[in-house]
Amino acid sequence: MTRFDSAILVIGGLNGFVGSNACEALVELGYDCVVTRHRNTDVPRFLEESIDQHRIFVEPGDATSIADLRRIGEKHRINGIVNVAGGFKSEGQEGPTVGLTGYLSMLNAVFRVAEEWKVKRLTFASTGGMYLGISLPRVNEEQLVSIDTHFPYPILAFQKIVEISCSEFANASGTSSICARLAGMFGPCQDAGQLIPLLVHAAVTGKSPNLTNVFLGSADDANAYIYIKDLARAIAMLHTEEKLHYTVYNVGSEKVTPNSEVLAAICEVVPEFKVNLPPGHSAFPALPIMETKRLQEDTGFICKFDMRSAIRDYVEWLRKGNKK
Repeated sequence: MTRFDSAILVIGGLNGFVGSNACEALVELGYDCVVTRHRNTDVPRFLEESIDQHRIFVEPGDATSIADLRRIGEKHRINGIVNVAGGFKSEGQEGPTVGLTGYLSMLNAVFRVAEEWKVKRLTFASTGGMYLGISLPRVNEEQLVSIDTHFPYPILAFQKIVEISCSEFANASGTSSICARLAGMFGPCQDAGQLIPLLVHAAVTGKSPNLTNVFLGSADDANAYIYIKDLARAIAMLHTEEKLHYTVYNVGSEKVTPNSEVLAAICEVVPEFKVNLPPGHSAFPALPIMETKRLQEDTGFICKFDMRSAIRDYVEWLRKGNKK
């Protein structure tokens, strides 16, 4: 029996860093969601109320399994799909092509059910890492990306396959299908492996952070950071906008924030926090600034959080007892 008159399926929406926040943003815009869970059954606290109010319904499902997705479609009328999960792996697959096989299986399953369900839009998460190695200060979505020279990490090649496949599916099916290139996000539900979550967790717990080999984690580094609540709202706005003009959108911030400013914001919220960042620049190459003109023109999106208000919100979230 259908739980909702219609809902957006958010793959990776229960446990994923981006997915859980995107699900919350969609609900705040007035949309009901069905979210998938695979192995992890933990529920972020900010989704609990919406689940209790039947604005969000949780279903077990593997995005690489067309049978799992069809089972969801039998219970719920799905009118859109937001896929912000990652690291796909088909069950039972081993060997050197396991990652590629997982992504191809996911694309096949999602495209097939999208056509069967006649969804209004497909939205996939991609990455600003597409621009890695491009020696320009600023880039937009028209920038040519070379897999041969700019993809030292397999995940980037997989994401480019998703982008190409998404565009081809849109052309062949007529279904609105887009990819959002995400970069610089931080905040609730993020694993503490990047600079800002490492520092904020340390500030809240009083433990010293290990800043060895952290991506852009040195004193003289800077990055275009965006709070996850803003980034998730941008994804939700893109997915629900009636008319879009492109198939690829940069989603991030055009404001570059020095790490000294990040640390100052944390110390303002947690005055007793003291730490020294590794001196100089890190060995990681900085990404060019992603222009977000397409996003702004097609949705009217603007960020609501600056660094200080974002850090304050993030600290409050962790102080409520949330693990990440």
